[in-house]
Amino acid sequence: MFYNLIYFNENLYDTYYAFASAGQAVEFKEIESQTDKGAQLGFDSTQIGLGKSSVIKGEIISNAPSKLISFERSLVHNDYFVDFEAGDAFREIEDLSRRMIFRATLPLKIHEAFDMYEVTRLMKSKLLDAGLMGSTSDDADLFNMVFDFDKVKLPVYNNDMDTLIFSKLHRDCLLIEENEFDELEEDNIVLAKVKKTYDGAVTLFDPLKDFMNLDSNTRKIMESDIGSHKQLQPIYHDTNAIEVEIIAIYT
Repeated sequence: MFYNLIYFNENLYDTYYAFASAGQAVEFKEIESQTDKGAQLGFDSTQIGLGKSSVIKGEIISNAPSKLISFERSLVHNDYFVDFEAGDAFREIEDLSRRMIFRATLPLKIHEAFDMYEVTRLMKSKLLDAGLMGSTSDDADLFNMVFDFDKVKLPVYNNDMDTLIFSKLHRDCLLIEENEFDELEEDNIVLAKVKKTYDGAVTLFDPLKDFMNLDSNTRKIMESDIGSHKQLQPIYHDTNAIEVEIIAIYT
């Protein structure tokens, strides 16, 4: 089996693989194998061992594809796992409940209302206007902390069914470049855990909470001064929805 991995969240893998393996997940660092070759020469009750032993040492290869394969194998006989790739059509997604893990072909789109660089520009302007950031070296450190681009989350969703599926991808878990993000919209296989189900209105993404590292006081100041800037406003959908935590995306 060959995987072309697009996204892999190792933190989620570590958490759910331990549960799927009944708490017995072990990361092997080294294997030692000993073999004995030779014979015994005996005179009455005296035994003399002739031969030698050899030790073969090696490390288990532990990378994202091998971890994904091990994790999927551990899920096969678990009642909380639904594999739409091996069974029924994906139309039964509405039947999934909280805490279930599923695998399915699921194209994803980054929400069109989200522009990472425009959000950054507007947010920096608002921080300056509010007197929360200036031009000193300390302010530069604050900017790097608030806008840690490796750790930002991207709002993705699929609305091909009656139930909206949505999630937030961690940018540092993506294994493709930014100019390849359109690959997410292809018929990729998604391995994910159901986080929460919603009946009616749902917030898909809140830039002040999901995009930047702001403390609660700073966030309240920013919320009162968003005004008409749609890029900084939460993205809402009025529909039944399932929020998922995406562990892996691959073809």
